[in-house]
This record gives sequence, structure tokens and C-alpha cells, in this order.
Amino acid sequence: MASKNVDGQEKMSWPPRHETIFIHILHEHVKKGDLQTSTFKMKVWAEISDELYAQCGQKCTIPQLKSKFNRLRIVHRDFSDLIEHTGFGWDPVANTVTASEDVWASYLKSKPKAKQFRTQGLEHYQILGEIFNTTTATGQLHYASSQLPPNSDDERELENNFLNTGVHIDVDLDDDGDNPQLVSGKGKRKCATTAPPERRPKKWDKMESYLDVCSEVMSQKLQREKEKSLEASSTSKEMYSIEECIGIVETMGDVDNDTFNKMLEKIVLIEWRKIFVIMPAVRRRAWLASL
Repeated sequence: MASKNVDGQEKMSWPPRHETIFIHILHEHVKKGDLQTSTFKMKVWAEISDELYAQCGQKCTIPQLKSKFNRLRIVHRDFSDLIEHTGFGWDPVANTVTASEDVWASYLKSKPKAKQFRTQGLEHYQILGEIFNTTTATGQLHYASSQLPPNSDDERELENNFLNTGVHIDVDLDDDGDNPQLVSGKGKRKCATTAPPERRPKKWDKMESYLDVCSEVMSQKLQREKEKSLEASSTSKEMYSIEECIGIVETMGDVDNDTFNKMLEKIVLIEWRKIFVIMPAVRRRAWLASL
């Protein structure tokens, strides 16, 4: 059933089965590379709406889907913050969070919403991590080549958001995959019967991650400047175009349809088109054979 919120907007009710289907649909689109920034394009949202309706009969507007998407992002961040916090452990198989009563009491004073995780952890946490990990942390400082670089005020705001935003914690299993151990802190393993290992300060871990992000941002800026320079010096014909790549493949003459389709998936990105065009013919044929 749909209800009205305080603004008079229609608010959707999400049964567990519908939420699970929605999360898996999002995950499939992320794996296809549709999540380029922090959200999907309108065309992709329309596809998600159609797929959700086809699988569970629930028809949602795009604003309703976006609202649910953002709520999932928030709850994923909150759970990541929780299991990252000193004193907490997480059993990914039982999906339970472990901590002493004193640790819980102290944490809930500042994060009362975390009470929902006392009896059960966040379902679908690993899948949500694959969806939101880049957009929750490093994705905040990622810009598409068509976007203008952020000004200094924007960058300071993003830096502050990054340093104060939770990051996904990966599940770690034993080599045989049958004996999961509690995940504590930055995804490190610990046994329930041993004392917690020494940890570096969280700010130091975040600073290391932040420096990696800054390096990535600078690389992207340099790449955009390089692409702008190429565009300025090019003729009316686009350099490293999809048409040019297809033309090269057609001249090779013996590329089967399956390999051709896999190649098309790669050359959507200009980086792959550049590599494909400039590589020697022998290397190009070997690369196609490896797809």
C-alpha cells in the first residue's frame, strides 16, 4: 500500500521480497556499468521501473525509486560505520553484530538508529557494498569527462563528506570457505575468543584512502585535459571513434559474431578505443582472441 508523507507525496511500502528484487536489479545495472556517477540516468531508471514491475508487479515512479535507492545508500553507510567501530564484530553468515552491552550503550547514545541492527545485521550487505561502495566513498570525488572539474569550495565539501562517510567492509572467510570469522573494524578478521588485534587510528586509515582518492582525481583531471587537447587539434572526424574501431575489425575479415559483440562492449569506453586503434595488428588479433 502507498501512503502520504508530510509533504503530501506518495510514499511506497516495500515488502521484503520486492526490496530484494529491487536490490538485485540495481546490482545487475551496476555490473553493466550503468552507475557512472552517484545515480543512474533517467533512461536506466525507466528500465529499472519496468523490470521491477515485470518481476513483482509493483509499479513505481522514478522519484519513488530514487528515494528508495537513497534510503538503501544511507542504511548501508550506517551499517558500515557500525561494524567499523572499535568493539564491534560481525558474523556475516549468521548476519549478527556482536559487541558488549557497554559498547552498544555508548554507540547508541550518538547513533540511536543503529538499534535496528542489535538483533540482526543488514541483509544484502555484500550486494549493497558492490552497488554503493564507489558512490559512498571514492565515487564522491569521481567526475565524468563531460563534467567541469569542481572548484575549490566543491572539493573542500567533498573532502569533508568523504572523511565523515562510512566505507563498505568486505567479508573475509578462511581459505576453505567453511569457517567464517567475525569481521571487526576495517574488515579485519578476529576470533571471538581472542583479544582484538592492535588497530591503527581510524583517521589514519581514512587519510590513506583519501590520498588514494586525491591521486585518482588528479589522474582524471589530467586525462580530461589530455582529451580536450586532442579534441581541439582533431579534424571533423572524431578520433578513436567506435566507427573507426568497427572498420578495423571488418578489415580483419575473420572475426566471429561472439568476439565482435564482446569487442563492442569494450569500445564503449574511449580508453579501450584508443588502445585498440594504436596497438599493432598482431597484438590486436591476440587481444580479440582473448575476449
